[in-house]
Amino acid sequence: MPADHRQQLQYGFILHRRPYRDTSSLLDIFTRDSGRVSLVARGVRGSRSRNSARLEAFVPLLFSWVGRGELRTMTAVESAGTAYSLPGSRIISGFYMNELILRLLHRDDPHPELFMCYERALMALLNESNPQEAVLRRYERELLEELGYGLQLTEDASSGEPLQAATQYCYHPEQGPVAQTNSRQGQYPVITGQTLLAIRANDYREPGVLREAKILMRFLLGQHLDNRPLKSRELYWQSRDL
Repeated sequence: MPADHRQQLQYGFILHRRPYRDTSSLLDIFTRDSGRVSLVARGVRGSRSRNSARLEAFVPLLFSWVGRGELRTMTAVESAGTAYSLPGSRIISGFYMNELILRLLHRDDPHPELFMCYERALMALLNESNPQEAVLRRYERELLEELGYGLQLTEDASSGEPLQAATQYCYHPEQGPVAQTNSRQGQYPVITGQTLLAIRANDYREPGVLREAKILMRFLLGQHLDNRPLKSRELYWQSRDL
């Protein structure tokens, strides 16, 4: 039999927590060095547990675990910093970020750069002067890039010509932007060159750019989510932030 897989003091965050048996919890965590990992946290729901309060989303933690297969056993957890106390509806934006990782990342597939992007997005959401939509659009783009589905934001995929701000492009998920040659949109979103160039520059100051960027990101993410709805979106189906 293979030896137990042991890890000590892995820096990360809880993505999702749910009850397991009488006093335990199942944790999906995102760590800097090991990627997404699933853990059993035994006894943490008991009245004498010292760990229950800290096992929440957006709290930086150090996890230790042991085990084989997809589900390991947490052996220890320690605080690694101050919780990101997201204000108001921004906590739903945080849950949305978590759900994307849960749905799109394979277990035990490290993405240290994406982990840095995740922390940066949490920090940005803390500051209420940062528009939520702009933070989420940047995070979505970085997530797709880390997964190998980066956006093509420099040239027309058909002609090879540089993108032009005034031109409208059909964005093909496999090819990238192709200049629209007729009035029919078809199955792909039509996005202005201005928006594509703004996404490349992470510049979301224009309302029209934010609107089109949201359409594009929803379309591209939907390709990899099999167009299944996200629970975090359902929570605030009236919100314009996700």
